[in-house]
Amino acid sequence: MTNRRPSLLATLLRAAADWAGARHGAPKRGRAERRRRSRQRLKDRAALSDFFRDRCQDLGGQVDALQQLVAGLNAEHDRLRQQIQIHHECMDDLGGRNAYLLGQCAASQHEAEHWKRFVEDERAREAEIARKLQLN
Repeated sequence: MTNRRPSLLATLLRAAADWAGARHGAPKRGRAERRRRSRQRLKDRAALSDFFRDRCQDLGGQVDALQQLVAGLNAEHDRLRQQIQIHHECMDDLGGRNAYLLGQCAASQHEAEHWKRFVEDERAREAEIARKLQLN
C-alpha cells in the first residue's frame, strides 16, 4: 500500500518552488509540468520501492529455505558421523574377537598336533609291543 498523501516536507518544497516560480514570472503551465514530472518520479520511486521490497521478501524466503536446508544437512552429517563412530566401534570389537579366535585356533592346532604326536607315539609303542610279542 502506497502513501498517496505527500509528506509535509514535499508540500513545503512544492509551495516554495511554486512561489519562486511565480515570483520570477514562470508560466503556470511549466509549474504544472514540473508537478506532473515530480508526481511521476514519486510514483516511479514508489514502484521501485515496492519492487525491491517484494524482491527482498523473496530473497528472505530463499535465505530461510537455505538455512533450513543447511540445518538439515548438518543434522544428516551428525547422524552419519554417529553411524561411522558405531561402525568403527563394531570393527574394533570384531578385530578383538578375530584376534581371540585366532589365538584359540592356534591353541587348538597346537593341542591337535600334541594329540597327533601322542597317538603316533602310542601306535609306535603298540607296534613295538606287538613285534616283541611275536618274537617271543
